[in-house]
This record gives sequence, structure tokens and C-alpha cells, in this order.
Amino acid sequence: MKRFFLALVALAALIAPGASRIAAAQSFPPPARVYPSSGQAGTRFDFLADGFQSGEQIDIWVNTPDGRALPARPDSELQRRVARDGRAAWSWTSPDDAQPGTWSLVARGQRSGAVRVGLFTILPLPAPAAPDVNAHPAAGRPGTRFVFFAAGFAPDDPIGFFLTAPDGEERLTAVEQPRIFNGRVDWAWTAPDDAAPGVWRFRVRGGNSRFEQTLAVTIERPTAPVGVTPGRGRAGSLFQFFAEGLQGREGVIFWVNRPDGRAEKATVERVAINDGRAEWSWIAPDDAPPGQWSMVVRGVSSGVERVVLFEIR
Repeated sequence: MKRFFLALVALAALIAPGASRIAAAQSFPPPARVYPSSGQAGTRFDFLADGFQSGEQIDIWVNTPDGRALPARPDSELQRRVARDGRAAWSWTSPDDAQPGTWSLVARGQRSGAVRVGLFTILPLPAPAAPDVNAHPAAGRPGTRFVFFAAGFAPDDPIGFFLTAPDGEERLTAVEQPRIFNGRVDWAWTAPDDAAPGVWRFRVRGGNSRFEQTLAVTIERPTAPVGVTPGRGRAGSLFQFFAEGLQGREGVIFWVNRPDGRAEKATVERVAINDGRAEWSWIAPDDAPPGQWSMVVRGVSSGVERVVLFEIR
């Protein structure tokens, strides 16, 4: 099962400086355009991407907010065929039970190895219309501060806040700035820095009335950074790469995608993998053509793939 990086947005943060570590975060391959950019489970999403080989077939799969890679079928098998101009257009309908959060759909050319990724968001189901409830934002990464309100309580009802993590365990929870006025309860909660990705639910209960309201927010998986030094170099140059988000010290394989779309096995040196972070170096061939290249590392056990862009000038 192929598995790819989850996000094209805000990928460059968190990289520490150091002479022996790679210091430059990179952007990813040109993204696929997605319409709409968000929708609830069951929504049909349309994708458009170019840069493939004329007439080739594409493989597609999706990455869920909790990091799973799942096979995906376009709404028509004919959509797997790339047009003469290298452009592919396809649609995919999300399952009715699709997990809320940020998803990515990955398309890869079977001959060219060209990879395009489209990001989209599955929205949580809307809260009950009455009585009134809301959470803002609806989704965020660990460390996000969420603000809630719920109405319909008795004015002097003592309120209990119960939080359920994605693993299903519910706990009485202390919240920030709780306030009740005219039957409306307002409060805030900051997700821990190590909060597990998935849906978190607040159950708010009146101590006397036993009236309850439930709200949900989604914790998104943090983006795994990648990088290369230098970001641009000549043929024959030494490039040093890193990628996070792999599994422990698993075995890995490498390949490069050339500017002409050809995928080639990469012979790398000084490979080090520890706690899911891989560091390696690669010397570009003396006859390497100029243009945009990408280095791909894939975990043998996990199937996780990371892509690093660089340029040969």
C-alpha cells in the first residue's frame, strides 16, 4: 500500500539549525486543483492535475487524517487515462463515513512516476440546530485553542465538562474561562501538544437539570517536515536530505524523479534512520539534466513515502 505525505501547507516550520543536520524545508510537487476544497462525508470532489506523460495511466489513493493510506477509485475508470497534453481530470466521492479532517488524494503516473497531491477537508457533521451549540475552529493541530458554547441550560445549573478522546475514554475535564449566562455556557480548551489525531468530543451536562449537549472538534495530524541542502545545485553536487514521519528504524528505498518525468533508482550514501527520521546524501550524476527533481524515500514496513524537491541548474 502506498502512503504519502499529508500536507502541502505550512510544511517548513520546526526545522532546527545545525551543521550536521539538514536546514532547508522544501515545497512539494505541483498540487492538484480540487473543487470543492471542503465538504461533508459523501461529497464528490473533482481533481485536475498536469505534468504526466501523454496517455499514461494513473494510480490514485487517499491518505486519511489519522495517517492511513486507502485505495481510491475514480468515479469512472476511464478517468485514469491521462490526456495527450499530460493533463488528468478525475472525480472521487468520499465515503458516507469519511473521517472529518484534512485528507489528501495522491495521483501517480505509472510510467513517468510523476506525483500530484490534492488537499481537501471533510467537515464534521453539523451540530443540532436546536438548542444552539458551536465550536471554533472545527479542526486544528495539537496546541490549538478551541472556543465553545452551548445553550439550553437552566440559568443557575452547575455545569460539568466531560471530554472524550479518539480512543473512546471519557474524563471529567477542567476547561478555560467557563461562564454561564441566560442558559448559555461558554468555555475554551487548548488541545495538548501531544493530542492524538482524530475526533474529540465535549459532553456538557447540567448538574441539576441533567440536560446535556455534545460538541466535537477534530485534531489533525501534525505535518512531517522534509528538507534538502542545498536546495539548488549543479550536476555532480552533493545533496543532503532528511525526512520525518517514517517508522522507527525501518528499512527504506529511494528513487528520484527527473525533470523529463522518468523515475530512477537512487544510489544514496550515509543513510541514518532513527525514531522515524531518515537522513541521507546523494551525488547528482555529472550528466544530470537541469530542472526540477524530486527525491522519494519510502518505508519498507510502513509504506510511508516522503518527497523532497530540489533543483539542478
